[in-house]
Amino acid sequence: MTTRTRTPSSDPLLESVRAHRDDESRAQVAKLNAVLDWAAVNTADPDETAALLDPMEEPALHLGGPGCPVIGEYAALDLALSLGMSTDGGLAYLGKALELRYRLPRLYARVVKLEVPVWKAFRVAEHTMSLPAAGATEVDKDIAPFLHTCSWAQVDRAVDAARAKHDPDEAERRRKKAAEHRHADVHLGHANTSGTVEMTATLDLADAIDLEAALKNGAQALADLGSTESLDVRRSQALGEMGRQQLALDLLTGGTGRGVTLYAHLDADHPDLPGFLDNTWSPVLIEQIRAWCQQAGTKVTIKPVVDLAADPSTEAYEPTDAIRELVRLRDHTCVFPGCNRRRVDLDHIIPFTAGGPTSAHNLAMLCRRHHRAKTHSRWRYVMLRPGLYHWTSPTGATYLVDRRPPPLRPPRRRP
Repeated sequence: MTTRTRTPSSDPLLESVRAHRDDESRAQVAKLNAVLDWAAVNTADPDETAALLDPMEEPALHLGGPGCPVIGEYAALDLALSLGMSTDGGLAYLGKALELRYRLPRLYARVVKLEVPVWKAFRVAEHTMSLPAAGATEVDKDIAPFLHTCSWAQVDRAVDAARAKHDPDEAERRRKKAAEHRHADVHLGHANTSGTVEMTATLDLADAIDLEAALKNGAQALADLGSTESLDVRRSQALGEMGRQQLALDLLTGGTGRGVTLYAHLDADHPDLPGFLDNTWSPVLIEQIRAWCQQAGTKVTIKPVVDLAADPSTEAYEPTDAIRELVRLRDHTCVFPGCNRRRVDLDHIIPFTAGGPTSAHNLAMLCRRHHRAKTHSRWRYVMLRPGLYHWTSPTGATYLVDRRPPPLRPPRRRP
């Protein structure tokens, strides 16, 4: 740990930087304590906790580890937005704050004294939430006095040791479940005008060896066919080619793979203007669209234009496929403030039972959590115009959510 004396620096600019850093640290602790004060007021007593556990009532949030107070979910949604966070981000902050205050008291005391930054204490709290009370107490005792000199590997080992000692069954279950952390993610939401996206994956070692061999062979095959691209580019092209040619596993027979539908907004009056790709909520260059359409083996189908301002309707409760497509293209994700979940329900803004029509202008995308909040609590919203939503929280705070696509602007004319 580096300790600085309180003697002012001879450089007033550096002293100003240090003063702002200290002010920021105090502000972080003040925010933490303000959240904990809010939690103390919104903590359910035993009778209320029993009611919260009833699925017909407000859901209970058991944030933090065993022994932390129970909070009502719908109240916590307002807290998250007051923190300037999404629902998931706000609940994660609240959970770590409760864990720190109620299960890691030694570490919390050091945070209040500005001896340990909030973010570092939160990282420990995040790891101890799954421990039984005795395990959290042991980690707090072992780590709190030395966190300023501990590596994160040492913190992880302390948590693992406490789990093995106080919850051996859970330790064994986690060992067996380690393989379930495998994943493969293509980050389409981060696409940009370059027409490229990042992807990340964690594979079983045997699968990784096979994939490496396939990429190596594919890149070499492209070189043999005359490609002059770099090795990295050819490997990425080989991966894309694998995706096009291996849409069905060899275990399956028949079929010609699945088509991919791209929704691109183009301006016929300004052919040099970049388009807008609904699939990834990003701009796209005309040349990129042309390259996709000219890719060997690509089947291009022209579909009718979807007017996002239209209001198709049906007499039935369930929307038609055309209505679903329009709402999905308009909203993209859950329209609750700060939420970007893609697994959603279509919510009747004015309930169907209250006479609300099943129409595009009375339907919006809500994830299950925020659909429950709208249905069972005093969260309310209206659609001001297609894609623009005005929300009101139970405490009267208001939020504006704008899912309308950005306007396509004509290019500037050079003088």
